[in-house]
Amino acid sequence: FGAERTWFLVNGTTAGIQAAVLSTVASPEDTVILSRDCHQSAFSALVLSGAFPIWVKPEYDEMYQFASVSTENFRETLAKLDKPPSAALVVSPNYFGLCGDISELARECHDLSIPLLVDEAHGSHFAFHGDFPCTSLDLGADLVIQSTHKTLSAMTQASMLHTRGSRVNADRICTSLQILQSSSPNYLLMSSIDAARAHASLASDYYDAKTPGPSRKFSQLIEDCLAAKREISLIQGIEVLGVGGDYENDLRKKGRIDPLRITLCVSDLVGCNGFEMSSILEDEYGIVSELATDRCIVFIVTLSTTKSDLDKLAFSLREISSRFLAAAGAQGSSSEMKKSTLDAAFDSTQVMPPREAFFGKHRRVKIAEAVGMISAEIVCPYPPGIPILYPGEEITENALSYLQTFKADGGYITGCSDTSLKSILVMNMKKGKLGWGS
Repeated sequence: FGAERTWFLVNGTTAGIQAAVLSTVASPEDTVILSRDCHQSAFSALVLSGAFPIWVKPEYDEMYQFASVSTENFRETLAKLDKPPSAALVVSPNYFGLCGDISELARECHDLSIPLLVDEAHGSHFAFHGDFPCTSLDLGADLVIQSTHKTLSAMTQASMLHTRGSRVNADRICTSLQILQSSSPNYLLMSSIDAARAHASLASDYYDAKTPGPSRKFSQLIEDCLAAKREISLIQGIEVLGVGGDYENDLRKKGRIDPLRITLCVSDLVGCNGFEMSSILEDEYGIVSELATDRCIVFIVTLSTTKSDLDKLAFSLREISSRFLAAAGAQGSSSEMKKSTLDAAFDSTQVMPPREAFFGKHRRVKIAEAVGMISAEIVCPYPPGIPILYPGEEITENALSYLQTFKADGGYITGCSDTSLKSILVMNMKKGKLGWGS
């Protein structure tokens, strides 16, 4: 993995993110700069550390409706700070397979002696083949957390934390993990991490750093997956991330798209959204997607995926597409693109530290009355697990509109006490002319 030191984690990448923040924050008054598309586990890290978040607005893709870390916004936010933050935390790759410009982010951070922490949960396989994007460690990150159970073959909850360099104190990481994890770790989980490493090595181009693994299965898997993507891209009404358009012509040349992630946009199929497509695939064809949104559906290809699996996916998508196109009329008219509100949903202001909001007094109000109040809980569409509202943030009309639309379209809401979104917990505070007060 290219690390100078690695820790096995038995409480998932969640524990790794918490330990990463705890090991870099010196006092509860410190700040941490985070891309706004960070996983909800970043909230628990902020509560435990007491740090105040400096949010960086992510880039937003209108067609595929996903957010990713913005290098330009990150740079601008850093330049506005009077004091460097204790650390920076970003996600790369995101759930849809797109990586951030980690090398540039690392340069920006290191110029100010800021350690760069990367949630690389979906990139644990990157180290095992030259056609995968470069690992964040190789691009300059100081600490990386990977979900070995997501794209490699470890058991659920099994993850790894890697470090390189001296910007993050290894002793602090050890102490933090002692606080966060069981003192009686499950050895089945830990042994599955090493077994996953061995499994990937056998399939790798770099079995012993000089010769390829005996099976070299990753090479065949990449070839089969790219062929499936090209075949799916020919299906009317379906777009494939990384095949054609700007992403293939630009980002793939820079190695920023995971070739084993199949991300599809189905917005041109009249009467079908990502949630419905996912349900049809599972109910009628026995194919389970990794993630579905209003417009997209995502599949993860791993070492257990066969060519027949990929052929079946392409066949099933072609049948479903034909069904909806026929229902729309022989002319195959496309649906009007729904205006997304995700970009605008990230407009909440952090009024108080998440730790203060977590321990503060709160009350429940009807969702229609919540605009302008301070959220006392996480409200998070899942997947991908990126909160729209954090405790301590002012609730905006845009944020609530996005959440209600997401749920109405068939999505799931997590993190909050009332997942029906009829009510929400808010802080016992009022906003006056001079700001917020009790």
